[in-house]
Amino acid sequence: RTPMPSSVRAALLVCVVCACAAADPFVLLVKSVSTQQGVYAESMDVLIRVFNTGDSSAYSVSLKDDDWPASQFEVVKGVKELALPILEAKANASLSFTVRPIFAGAFKPRPATMSYAREEKGALLSHTSNVPPQLLVISRADKYLNIALVIGRVLSLNFVRTARGWMQVVAFWISAFALVGLYKLRVKRQAWRYERALKEMEKMK
Repeated sequence: RTPMPSSVRAALLVCVVCACAAADPFVLLVKSVSTQQGVYAESMDVLIRVFNTGDSSAYSVSLKDDDWPASQFEVVKGVKELALPILEAKANASLSFTVRPIFAGAFKPRPATMSYAREEKGALLSHTSNVPPQLLVISRADKYLNIALVIGRVLSLNFVRTARGWMQVVAFWISAFALVGLYKLRVKRQAWRYERALKEMEKMK
């Protein structure tokens, strides 16, 4: 009996491992926020999606987002947890809720977490999502300022881009109007002196 070459045995072992892996559920967890720049007291949406890209079902799926502390955000719509008895192969599910920031400043979101089993009543496995980009919450005054700056860029053909630039423009125009006003006042005073001199000359005749 001819022995099986070691290279063939290794290739068969790899095929068996790959086949077993393909038969397992393979989950992907994706977390996203509707904006990277929130506004104080204005709602924003959070969406968490789970995909089972494997060839078998995932069981006892539990999805949770422990982010968004109550001292900084209010949950105004939806819930932050989702439980599914089964997530079939090639299927997906989503969890969405709405939060409202009650502070202004930077906030670094954390990943959502989930647990699932590869078989019914099997051991639970843990999984985490991606980490969304840092969120910046601004005041409403800053929001309107940003809108004004965008309009200003358009009107100035992108010549003036910052609030400091517009302050310099305003300062220039104030100085210009002040100089024009002083010039007009000087002209009026000279005219008044001229008229007064004429009247005095007429009295002397």
